[in-house]
Amino acid sequence: MHSTETINQFLSLRLQGWSFARIADQLHVSKPTLLDWNRKHQSQIESMKAACERSLQENLQLSREHELEKLNMFHNALRQELVSRSLKTVSTEQIEALANELQLQIEKVSGKEKSDTSNGK
Repeated sequence: MHSTETINQFLSLRLQGWSFARIADQLHVSKPTLLDWNRKHQSQIESMKAACERSLQENLQLSREHELEKLNMFHNALRQELVSRSLKTVSTEQIEALANELQLQIEKVSGKEKSDTSNGK
């Protein structure tokens, strides 16, 4: 008889995408036993996979939102600099080019198409 810890290790390794053969070698459990565990715990495995997928999607969304926030802040700072611009070492054209490039990145990250109002027109 195998311990609950061994079964839990099996479940964890299956979630990581390990093959039955590799798990059998790792845990020293026969493949038929692993197949039986897989059948018995299929709903638990699917539930755990779904939870992992949700977590990954949430993290991806948070990461995108954070990236978008940083891009927007930097874009706004460039636009403010452009408005208050006097003759300095960086030309207005260079600042405009940077701001426009950032706007394209913001649109790419947010999935929005460029509109006439987003480029200052």
